[in-house]
Amino acid sequence: MASFSDKVVLVMGGSSGMGRVCAEVLAERGAHVLVAARRGETCEAVAAGIREAGGSAEGMAVDVRDAAALEALFTDIGSRFGRLDGAFNNVGQTLGASPTHETPEARFVETLEVNLVSMFRCLQHELKLMLAHGGGAIVNNSSIGGTRGFAGLQDYCASKAGVIGLSKAAALEYATSGIRINVVAPGLIATERFEEARTAHPQVLESRLAEVPMKRAGSMHELAATVCWLLSSESSFLTGAVIAPDGGECAR
Repeated sequence: MASFSDKVVLVMGGSSGMGRVCAEVLAERGAHVLVAARRGETCEAVAAGIREAGGSAEGMAVDVRDAAALEALFTDIGSRFGRLDGAFNNVGQTLGASPTHETPEARFVETLEVNLVSMFRCLQHELKLMLAHGGGAIVNNSSIGGTRGFAGLQDYCASKAGVIGLSKAAALEYATSGIRINVVAPGLIATERFEEARTAHPQVLESRLAEVPMKRAGSMHELAATVCWLLSSESSFLTGAVIAPDGGECAR
C-alpha cells in the first residue's frame, strides 16, 4: 500500500460521497488533505473528523463555478504549501432527465459549465502548481456515462465524455513533465444518493443493478482505493488511462 506521507493532496468535491471517503483514505495513508467544496462548514467537518482520527486535513470553501474564487483557492494553496502533489477532481452534477428534443438549452449549458468547464479550470490551476514544483498526479472523475449512453441524460453523458477527452489530451501534453493525469469512470456506486434511491425509487434501482454483471453496487471505499492507486507512485507508468470501477458493466 503506497504511502502519501508528506504529500499535499487536494480533493475537490470532498464534502460528501466519493470525495469524502477519498479524503479520509488519503489521510489514513499519510497525506495532508485539502478538502474543498462549496459547503465550507461541511468541508471543515470532514477535515475535523480526519484530524480526530489522527490524520492531517483542513477544509477549504470554494464554488467551482466561480472562476475568481477558484483562482484565489489555488493562490492560497501555492502560498501556504509551496506545492501540490496530487488532486482528485470530484466535480459534477446531474440536473435532470428528459428526451433530447425536450431538454432545455439552459440545463444543457449549466451541466457542461459545472461538469466540464469547471473541471478544466481546476485542471489548469493544478497543472500550473505542479509544473512549478516538480510534478504530481491528477485524477479526474468522469462516469460510466462518459463511455456509454444513458437515455434522457444526454447533457450529463456529453459532459462526462468531455472530461475523458480533456484528460487524455492533457495527459499527452504533460507526460514528460512529471505530471500524470488519469480518469476514473465509476459505474453504480453506493453513495448517499444510492441509499436515497433505494427508498424513493426501488424499482429504478433494481433495474440499474440488473445491468451490472456483478449484480451489486460498488462501495465508496472500492472507488477510493482506485483513486488512491492512481494518485500513488504504484501507478507511475500510467497516464491518460480511463479506469472504470463498474462491476463489469463496460465489458458488455
